[in-house]
Amino acid sequence: MEHAKYIKRAMALARKSSGFTSPNPMVGAVLVKRGRIIAEDYHKAPGTPHAEALVLEHAGSKAEGASLYVNLEPCCHTDKRTPPCTGAIISAGVKRVFAAMKDPNPKVSGEGIRELRRAGVAVVCGILEAEAGKLNEAYCKYITQGIPFVTLKVAMTLDGKIALPSGESRWITGERSRKLVHHMRSSVDAVLTAIGTVRADNPELTARIRGGKDPKRIVIDPSLDIPDGYKILDVPPETIIVTERSIGDRRIEELSGKGVKFIFYRGTL
Repeated sequence: MEHAKYIKRAMALARKSSGFTSPNPMVGAVLVKRGRIIAEDYHKAPGTPHAEALVLEHAGSKAEGASLYVNLEPCCHTDKRTPPCTGAIISAGVKRVFAAMKDPNPKVSGEGIRELRRAGVAVVCGILEAEAGKLNEAYCKYITQGIPFVTLKVAMTLDGKIALPSGESRWITGERSRKLVHHMRSSVDAVLTAIGTVRADNPELTARIRGGKDPKRIVIDPSLDIPDGYKILDVPPETIIVTERSIGDRRIEELSGKGVKFIFYRGTL
């Protein structure tokens, strides 16, 4: 099916920005005319042009009468850093819009589709909807529930072990799994771990892949036991420590001087 082919292309483009668009969704756009792609692009980062605006700019006057394929309903709200895409689509004379799914953002939620239809643009929505939802599952959860999407990473042997009886750690995962972990790190905003793991493994928690993005590191350390010399304190990017210790504590001042940030709490987590 031709429509599914172009939607898949839009999703492939969107994936190129994995880890860089938060809190925005990943969106790719493909502009087709007379069975040929005349422009394609994707949203790069918050505050930058949306995918739809980019392809319309690339196509110029050729966009008139064309079909636009996107993996998410075009936005229509104005309370943001970039103009709404629906207005640009209408002004460019796009004839048809094919979207994989509605935008779950309450500020859009079908209104982008209705606005396009009121202007005479034919809209079809729901092509490869489940696949599109999976692509932006973190965005969908945050925008509808106001809480982050959490991925649990656990490495263990087939019999449920994570270390030797002595407590000594050894590689359990293979090269393929370790590469996948780095891609996962690059796709998220932050990696959360506890002080026990930091002391045992001295990890960097960076994404060591070409073109990847290093996530923020969050360490749960109630008593602020992390000693100097650990990679997570000396290797970029940002490290955040969750602790019971109070502002004014000398250790907090020392770590703040290294660029460490803190979240303070009382009671149990």
